Amino acid sequence: MSRYALAPTLLFMSIALSDAAAQRRTPEHQTPKDSVGGQFDVTARLGSKTYSSSLPGSCKYEPSGSIYDVPAALWLIEGSGSERSDIKQLNLTLWRPKNGSADQISLFIDTGAGAHRIELSPRRKLSGSATVRLQPQGPGGSLELSGKDSSGVTVNLRISCPTFEAVEAAGG
Repeated sequence: MSRYALAPTLLFMSIALSDAAAQRRTPEHQTPKDSVGGQFDVTARLGSKTYSSSLPGSCKYEPSGSIYDVPAALWLIEGSGSERSDIKQLNLTLWRPKNGSADQISLFIDTGAGAHRIELSPRRKLSGSATVRLQPQGPGGSLELSGKDSSGVTVNLRISCPTFEAVEAAGG
């Protein structure tokens, strides 16, 4: 697939994941479609409460993506926990432009006690604030997000992915 065809596909995937998938919950007996065999660890401090879970899901990375015609690296992390899990749903899309401009972040996390959302994109309604620190480790690594959600609640996340899979273009 050419680079010009991959860029719109990756953009579509990130919008679709952050808009549709982040708003739906996967039944507890299922895992997200692309997550068979995958699992990652999450510790979340949301306001004054701390939640910790190992979630079935997926961690994906594309070093040569593009968003709004800007070359950027892409990280996609999504997972669903069971009803017994502290964290019920997590969806994170991070675009890191190679030109040094601000990260574009879409986060949705649901603990069952409440949901939290952060949206940072120049072409969408801004909601909340956040910074992300990446720590590569072998084939995986961790992401640390610090910010405030759309209601002003403090959000601190640490997501540890044992591996990052390649991002596949839609349809292939």
